[in-house]
Amino acid sequence: MGIQYFYNFCLTQVDDTDLNSDILTAVRKSYFSDFERIRDRITYDSEGISLLYDYSIERNKPLQWTVKRPGGAVVQEVLPSDNGKYYLCCYQEDKLFKRLLFSKFHTLLKVEYMDENGAVCRSLEPRKIQGGLCLLYKDNALEEPVALFAAPEVSEKPVREELTAAFTDYTAIASTDEGVIWFLSDAQLSHYREFVDQVRTGVAQMIEKSYVDDAAPLYEKINAKDFNIKRNLSASLDIADAKPFITPAVPDVPIEDVMATDQSFADIDNGSDQEVFDVPKTENPEDTPKDDPTDKSAKPDKQIMADGAVYSYFGELDDNDNRSGYGRTVTDLGRTAYEGEYRSDKRSGKGAYFYMDGTLCYSGDWSENVRHGVGVGISAKDGSMHIGKWVNNKPEGNGVRVAADGNVKFVCKELSDGTTALMNYLDNDTVVITKYDKSGARISEKIISLANE
Repeated sequence: MGIQYFYNFCLTQVDDTDLNSDILTAVRKSYFSDFERIRDRITYDSEGISLLYDYSIERNKPLQWTVKRPGGAVVQEVLPSDNGKYYLCCYQEDKLFKRLLFSKFHTLLKVEYMDENGAVCRSLEPRKIQGGLCLLYKDNALEEPVALFAAPEVSEKPVREELTAAFTDYTAIASTDEGVIWFLSDAQLSHYREFVDQVRTGVAQMIEKSYVDDAAPLYEKINAKDFNIKRNLSASLDIADAKPFITPAVPDVPIEDVMATDQSFADIDNGSDQEVFDVPKTENPEDTPKDDPTDKSAKPDKQIMADGAVYSYFGELDDNDNRSGYGRTVTDLGRTAYEGEYRSDKRSGKGAYFYMDGTLCYSGDWSENVRHGVGVGISAKDGSMHIGKWVNNKPEGNGVRVAADGNVKFVCKELSDGTTALMNYLDNDTVVITKYDKSGARISEKIISLANE
């Protein structure tokens, strides 16, 4: 969508405002999120000095804003302009240093900087361009205004960290609804892209060198231990201390059935008989048990005691009154822990298991209360999914790991000769292909850069 709101911006060579902790930015961001009135009076310590902020922002009224030092000296104040516009004036050593012009709707229109005589010598102004916004930079020392463009986003974390620490060739910085963004001239953009390419090359070389020279186990270098791929049988989807998974992409769970809560959930890796509360999952009206567990008048087919709680079961029973066939086990609140097939009172066959916040934990094959066969597991810890083969509650053998943003992290393939190939996709568009023998020992390793293909 691009930038919709500017909260504040400044020239890097003359203004040292920290936009990451700027109170004006925080107040304006909060206001534009719901357009509700914000009124407060707070004391904020800045560089060892306590500043008193007194402000109010609401629809159809000019901003009320004053910042004072101890003793009453004004640091920032609002002065009216024409047609309902207003200036937020900032002072340094009792002289006007900077002023921000706002519309009557609190839209930031322009920032101006003053010289020693109080005259405007520099300014920044948003301008619409094809495909988004730019900042028009004017300086009395320049013959023509200069268009400044937002720095292209860098997705790779190590490259982004290096840029933040080392790159300084940008003219302005802005706090926006898209975050804090650098703005650069055409020449600076060219320098920026060259710098990014150099950093990417350096990071790729460092990774390649580490694979060649480092004798540490492979799983420590590529995080394959996050899932059990023959290297670490004890590492699986760690859900013991996980937080609720916010946006499950599960097409077969009706949206009206998802009831998000902040409750924690139980670890099912121990293969216990205890159920985890959650939201009913239904396929078709024909597949739904006749008794609706959300209906308080519905009579369950069986009641189960587990961990001091009473659960209700709606579904098929065998001659020994055990859950066998298709059914659902729910709490007294009507929340489903599991829906699917049972045998001899245990989860066996095809079934879906839910976290307590209503999101899917696992859907697929079960055997004797454990995930065993082929299925999809969703980690509430980071939103990633493991799709493939499961053995005794753990991913093992053929499988794919997909991050919450849709990126493939690695693919594991069991080959016909009994060896295993692991293709690990790194953030810098590099793939590490490793082969293991039948015992799990590494046979070979190859690094491929997709960016150069």
